Amino acid sequence: MRKSDKKLETEIIRRLTDVCEAMKPQLEGFVWLTHEVNYQRFPQSLVVTLVFNDEVTEQVLLAEFAQMLPAVQAALRPILKNDLPAKQIEARREHRLH
Repeated sequence: MRKSDKKLETEIIRRLTDVCEAMKPQLEGFVWLTHEVNYQRFPQSLVVTLVFNDEVTEQVLLAEFAQMLPAVQAALRPILKNDLPAKQIEARREHRLH
């Protein structure tokens, strides 16, 4: 990873962490988020994954995803100079032990 890639990675993590921490208390089923990226194909390779508790209904998951989508796009806009396409933001459920 090049030095410029490391700086970009740090900034992406910082911005996504801010979104995550701001949204967790507001949403019922949202647990955390993560991302993957290949900097040789950036920004086309950037994928953000929103992780939801597996106990939420499909309706709740879709509603919360719809709320988070613009927040993720807004957070990354200064880095990307554009909105991250919705097709590069995904949602999944994850089982949590209580």
